[in-house]
Amino acid sequence: MDYISFIRSKVGQDKIFLNFSVGILADDEGRILCQKRSDVIGTWSLLGGCWELGESSVDALKREFMEESGIEIEPIKLLNVYTNYEEHYPNGDVAQTVGFLYQVRAVKAFDIEDFSNDETLELAFFSQEELEQLEIISPQQKLMIEEYFAQGFEMGH
Repeated sequence: MDYISFIRSKVGQDKIFLNFSVGILADDEGRILCQKRSDVIGTWSLLGGCWELGESSVDALKREFMEESGIEIEPIKLLNVYTNYEEHYPNGDVAQTVGFLYQVRAVKAFDIEDFSNDETLELAFFSQEELEQLEIISPQQKLMIEEYFAQGFEMGH
């Protein structure tokens, strides 16, 4: 049983803390990789996800990135930690999310053209201007993207 299912079996839909690792992978043009989500239709997000028990933030990031894109990555820099966001999920669950944002690079060449699975409907690289036109999954991720392009990371979010 994964961590979220395990903890939800104990507390139901009450608010809990959930820890996430998120990665920004940029291409040679400075665009960043995002996934079109299957759980919240019409939204895009950075790649990453919730930690499992016993997993480090880096291990969770590598696992989630591979699951969501098929890309093997390694983190090269911790950019910021975001702690003060409340998320309401489509199934009624509520969580205060703690998000660790990393800059990552691909370990080897990859192809995203036809990638899709249960979590990811589509993958694409976007410029800052293009991302401003998309529906991003959460205010926390919007801020992550804004701070990345501004190259200014404020503590205390």
